Amino acid sequence: MKKILFIVCIVGVLQAENFELFLKNAIQNSPYLKANQLNIKQANEQSSITTRYKNPSLELEVSNFAVNNLGNKSGYRSTITQPIRLWGVSRDREVLASAQITQTKSFVELSQAKFVLQLSLFYSNYKNALKAESLAKQELNISTKILKISKARFENGTIARVKYIQAKVDMRRVENFLNQMQVKKLSAYYRLISFSGSTKEINIENDYEFNLNGNNSVVNSAQLTYTKSKTASASALAELNSNKLEWIDVYGTFEKEPDQGIARVGVSIPLVVFNTKSQEKRIAQLEAKKSDLISKNTNNVLTLRLTNLSKSIVALIKLEKSTSKLLKDQEELLNMYEDGYKIASINLIELQLIKNQMIQTKAELINIDTQKEQSIIKHNFLTGEYNE
Repeated sequence: MKKILFIVCIVGVLQAENFELFLKNAIQNSPYLKANQLNIKQANEQSSITTRYKNPSLELEVSNFAVNNLGNKSGYRSTITQPIRLWGVSRDREVLASAQITQTKSFVELSQAKFVLQLSLFYSNYKNALKAESLAKQELNISTKILKISKARFENGTIARVKYIQAKVDMRRVENFLNQMQVKKLSAYYRLISFSGSTKEINIENDYEFNLNGNNSVVNSAQLTYTKSKTASASALAELNSNKLEWIDVYGTFEKEPDQGIARVGVSIPLVVFNTKSQEKRIAQLEAKKSDLISKNTNNVLTLRLTNLSKSIVALIKLEKSTSKLLKDQEELLNMYEDGYKIASINLIELQLIKNQMIQTKAELINIDTQKEQSIIKHNFLTGEYNE
């Protein structure tokens, strides 16, 4: 317990940092995001592999000629061959390389958007834990006040000792609940700090509000953009594999024989008879079609999810207003019962029932606010708010 209190004190005295600055530092310093950024460099290198040319080859040959009555004479032959890629294939390879780079960049952008989404949700959970702790402290204050009144009434002989014990048990229960909320707060805090990639404790302000953007379309969704980029890569690969012939060999040969020298220039063209790459072409086309269908399905799913979130936010706002009205009435009723209990006109059980109902309503209001906030966070993610 002392260790927990010590940690709470340390967190409390650290310099406060608002969430926007905390998020900015997390994006800049996260090892996870830095590792993803390296994927772009890898994609650039891979594109060079996709578009690069083959090296020439050199053949050297020495010959020994037996010439009648003149003994043996030597000769040689040298051949240099350069594979030449057909112009249409070069264009298709460049398109594929560009599509692969775009896909990687989309993946990195999606990773960062998901990082912002998750960090925002962790922050929202941390705020929820702080509010729950504050509510537990408020309930403890009320229970302590009721206990003091019960003790005074017991000592005056106006209530039985069992009523005083009941008030004491309720106060102990709330104390225990407060300790649970403090453990929950610590867990939420360190989960947030750990995910951000920070190696030190940071005191984060808890008053940041997430605003709902006015966009109701998933056209800029990082997830949808990534899915479409995969479709483009698959289509580019299918186009490349539609080429039955990619390379021809241009060669030059010089032969030196005892009585003559021969120079040759020629072209070696593979005959596409058996291996026509028809299977590779069909596989790539099917992959491109599959990616296109997945992209359409992703668009449908995200659109439906966005609609659900938008309607949920409206419903939660309405529920929040009605719950706030209920809470206002319960607070008024609790004050009346507290005043009545002081003058022994109200039963203890009735007072505690009203108190518990009010605390439950406040807890529901906290959860409603958290649900609304997290729905806004998810809504903004789907509409591309967190894209790089």
